[in-house]
Amino acid sequence: MMPIPTRRALLKLGTLPVSSALSGCAVQPGGQAAADLEHAPPVALPGTRQIDLAAGTRRHRIMLAVPPAPPPAQGWPVLYLLDGDLLFALAAQLMRNRYARGPGGAAPGVLIVGMGHAGGQAAGQVLDLDARSQDYTPPAPGPATSERGRPEGGADAFLDFIDAVVRPMVARAAPVDAARQTFFGHSYGGLCVLHALFTRPGGFQTYVAASPSVWWRGGFIVQEQERFTARRRADACALRLLLTQGAREAAPPADPARAAIARERHAGEHLQALIRGLRGTPGLALQFTSFAGADHGSSMAPAVQQALAWAAGDQA
Repeated sequence: MMPIPTRRALLKLGTLPVSSALSGCAVQPGGQAAADLEHAPPVALPGTRQIDLAAGTRRHRIMLAVPPAPPPAQGWPVLYLLDGDLLFALAAQLMRNRYARGPGGAAPGVLIVGMGHAGGQAAGQVLDLDARSQDYTPPAPGPATSERGRPEGGADAFLDFIDAVVRPMVARAAPVDAARQTFFGHSYGGLCVLHALFTRPGGFQTYVAASPSVWWRGGFIVQEQERFTARRRADACALRLLLTQGAREAAPPADPARAAIARERHAGEHLQALIRGLRGTPGLALQFTSFAGADHGSSMAPAVQQALAWAAGDQA
């Protein structure tokens, strides 16, 4: 008969039985257990850290997850995530899942860098919508604000901040492989990823634009794509682009109001024009993936999973 593990051994494994873990919690609703949970500290993820940095009028929140293993000789590949307030925890846990069977049987690890904003939480929101609207949209002709009054056009300043501040800080915190850097964004974040690829190619080796807002400003990003393609030479550096979308995004919304917005934006037409324009671009490996049954919001999770696989080299 196998010996029964001690309580200390179970705690070390993080597998304390429910009956034992809750042995001191048998109280009536509204009692001490409820009060303790109400005032308990926020959830923290193992192996992660975060720091808030000021840049102009914004406070950026930078989050880092380091694989639980020694780094490879060339350093870790890095996955940079926009909307880190929303997506960092998911990506960090998916990365740690690679080590569920121990370092010996783990798939390649990846440094996860989440980039978010510190202002949203103060307003009781996950995302700072004004900040992401400004940071994730390219400079373009027209008004400086959206139809909702949110500032726009600050993507270049934000990308400069990533290059000048965030990436050197990550390199000081952990050994990185400068030749294996992946940039991920969803929705407006996907628009920012495409803008980075088209206007400063080579800053990253892999770009993942999930459900990108190609409709923005009448398909302005397609114009940037055309200029990017026209400038590419046969000997251009090798780059990879993964475009993803939820399959339900391609269908007309059932809600009449949303359907009207979709018709006005012509998002599907702009995306198809973008894909057609990119095919055959010298030095660019392009893949488009549609997630069955997913809409704009639910396509985020499988897109992050795909981005992690590409960053780790699973798709090489």
